[in-house]
Amino acid sequence: MAEFTGAFPAPTWTPPAPEPFVPLRPLTLGQLLAGAFRALRHNPGVVLVPAIAFSLAASLGGLAFGVFVVDPLAAAVGSGYGSASLYGWVSGFGAGALGWLVIQALVIGSGVPQQAVAAVDVSHAVVGRRLTPRGFRRRTRGIRARTFAWTGLVVLAVVLAGTAGIAAIGLLEPTGPYAGLFTGFLVYPACAALLAWLGTKLAFVPSTLAVERLRFGAALARSWRLTRTSFWRTFGIRLLAWGMIWIATMLVSVPVTLLVGWLASIVAGNGDLGDYLAVTRAGDIAAGVVSAVIAAIGLVVTTSVDALLYLDLRMRREGLDLELSRFMERRRATTRIDPDEVDPFRPPADLAARRVPGSGEGAGTGRGAGTATAMTDAGSPWA
Repeated sequence: MAEFTGAFPAPTWTPPAPEPFVPLRPLTLGQLLAGAFRALRHNPGVVLVPAIAFSLAASLGGLAFGVFVVDPLAAAVGSGYGSASLYGWVSGFGAGALGWLVIQALVIGSGVPQQAVAAVDVSHAVVGRRLTPRGFRRRTRGIRARTFAWTGLVVLAVVLAGTAGIAAIGLLEPTGPYAGLFTGFLVYPACAALLAWLGTKLAFVPSTLAVERLRFGAALARSWRLTRTSFWRTFGIRLLAWGMIWIATMLVSVPVTLLVGWLASIVAGNGDLGDYLAVTRAGDIAAGVVSAVIAAIGLVVTTSVDALLYLDLRMRREGLDLELSRFMERRRATTRIDPDEVDPFRPPADLAARRVPGSGEGAGTGRGAGTATAMTDAGSPWA
């Protein structure tokens, strides 16, 4: 028997466990908003760079539409191709409304691929992993075409709905000044309500495309089912996040736009109209670029809220938090690819059974149904 000498082992310091990205349980409003801002700090190289690219594309695309479509349209109507009343309506309302509509459609469309980016990054962050740009490209291989196809459909739907409203106002405007005003009070709320309803019901299509790697039709049905009993909660949280970011973006963007316009007027102060228009157009482009970069930060936050809402609904309805807890208990503590590691975000059993006939997995419903699932995309790496 060893003799006790009175010596004790030297005390060692154990670092505290890292704070989880979000708790693995159904999330509160504060946790959703905090997780969205944390996503911006967690991996800016993956989420912020695409957001800047998408925001710039939307801003410059709207500006190009105004220069190459709206302005020539107004000029053509005023050059004898239309009546005086038509020219007055186009120059006074129609051209501006059409340009604003396209800009808003492009802004909404920019959030679709960015939500897919945020969903992929957040799905790794909640299990304690941080994607590299190379890992992100590998993870999104095979889903980019479907995501951009959905983006095109969203932009087209917004433009068609808005154009129909503008056309209805234009047709009734010549009948009387109050007819167009009354039509506007009916058309705008109706179009806004329709787009809000469809936008909420199909809000998680990009997340299901990116995380669960579903086919196009299955992703639409999946988003529709997830929001079936959570429509108003989903709509309210998304509206709150968008409102907060819109106010913050305006507080920063408006002074920048005014400053750029003031500098442009100083530079073109020689009185020449051609120089003034050229400098003003260059100032509009510069202001659009600066505003787009500022808006990209808000785009990351709002799309991260959508991605976390998607995970929250799956936790509440399918027991995804239980599956993620089990995954973290048995996973390897590494960010390298493990070919034997099962994707914890795979679709629930009813979808998996349809996509993998004969898999032997039973269909489950309710909380915990997502735990009895099959790996439906074995070829997709989980890094």
